[in-house]
Amino acid sequence: MATDPPAATRAGAPSSVAPQAERPAPPVVRRAPATLPPIRAVDPPVHVAVVEVGIDAEVVPVGVAADGQMELPADPDVVGWYRYGSAPGGDSGSVVLAGHVDSRRYGVGQLARLREIEVGDGVNVRTAGGVDARYRVVDVESVPKARLPVADLFGRDGEERLVLVTCGGDFDRSRGTYEENIVVTAVRA
Repeated sequence: MATDPPAATRAGAPSSVAPQAERPAPPVVRRAPATLPPIRAVDPPVHVAVVEVGIDAEVVPVGVAADGQMELPADPDVVGWYRYGSAPGGDSGSVVLAGHVDSRRYGVGQLARLREIEVGDGVNVRTAGGVDARYRVVDVESVPKARLPVADLFGRDGEERLVLVTCGGDFDRSRGTYEENIVVTAVRA
């Protein structure tokens, strides 16, 4: 009496193929309640300008470097936007833009002029969507790197603010880094 061949053989696969383990059921995906607001799309910054000191720089999104610090573009004429923080036009938190002050390969960068900024100067940040977010500088300080208030600079609460950061102070040749950071804080104008 003939019996049906195993399923693997019927499907055209060699009979030496081991039977597959039973697959678990796919997870149940529940829909979000209709009362939740839609997720707001981020309009990333693409340009920053400070007319009073001549800063006019491209902005690109960056993340976290292997050493745990904010990643920065290699070219100091390009400024990095910390993409895990706030974006211009957000409801709260710091919009952090940072870049190298200079480099051996490229020379002096756009943010070298941060040391010339004064309280009251205007900062314009243009987004990919063509929106111009205008800020007014409220604080300029030079902070030793060891005392940089990282939690405050990258804060996600409070009113929206723009934070511009670059290196400053004396260059420590033995460590290959500047001793301080110049931090400029601005609020929406």
